[in-house]
Amino acid sequence: MLTAIGSAVWLIEELIPRPLPWVKPGLANVATVIAIYLFSPIDGLIVAFFRVLLGAMLLGRIGTPGFFISISAALTSAIIMVAIKSSKLPFSIYGISLWGALFHGITQLIVAGYLVYSARAVVHFAPLVLLPSLATGILVGYLSSIVLRRILRRDNNL
Repeated sequence: MLTAIGSAVWLIEELIPRPLPWVKPGLANVATVIAIYLFSPIDGLIVAFFRVLLGAMLLGRIGTPGFFISISAALTSAIIMVAIKSSKLPFSIYGISLWGALFHGITQLIVAGYLVYSARAVVHFAPLVLLPSLATGILVGYLSSIVLRRILRRDNNL
């Protein structure tokens, strides 16, 4: 269910015009964060992978540079969030989401630099990718915390 929801949100975000190609809210990452918190680290990785794969299949983007940029960034982000959550470092859901967003952006830069641009372009694009990541990471953490509280509250009332 989380994969389907994440894919639907990913599709919608892909179709919204953006000021820059890489700047979008990243709301599909809420599904990954919820899977990590509610189920397991592996479930978070599965949701991250399949939500991008399904979305790319539906848009006919499998094998494109955009697909490889998206899938690598989604997986790296999920791996970082899982690692930080599993490490028992004192990060809240906001901090974990923020780290995920930052590594999502870093991975996009590295993969795009390799596939499409040059290393020099990556350095120039870094602020344009990483600064919005701060806001999107906090937004995803906030939305994830709201959804998790509602799910857990509903389960406690059963």
